[in-house]
Amino acid sequence: MKTYAIYGLMEYLARIPVGGTCVEAHFTGGQLSGFGIRPATYSTDDPVMQRLIERSQHFRTRRIRILGK
Repeated sequence: MKTYAIYGLMEYLARIPVGGTCVEAHFTGGQLSGFGIRPATYSTDDPVMQRLIERSQHFRTRRIRILGK
């Protein structure tokens, strides 16, 4: 299982282009408080989805990151 994070947002719907369509990854659970920032996250154990995310423009520009790295 890999968990991906988007920092600074509470929710985010990533639309990842695949061929002529898009795959969606819904990031949730982010919080901003006086104690710190908790990123919005998306977890998957699907190797195809992991590969799509890690080859996406969002991942290359570090908008999406692997949590803990």
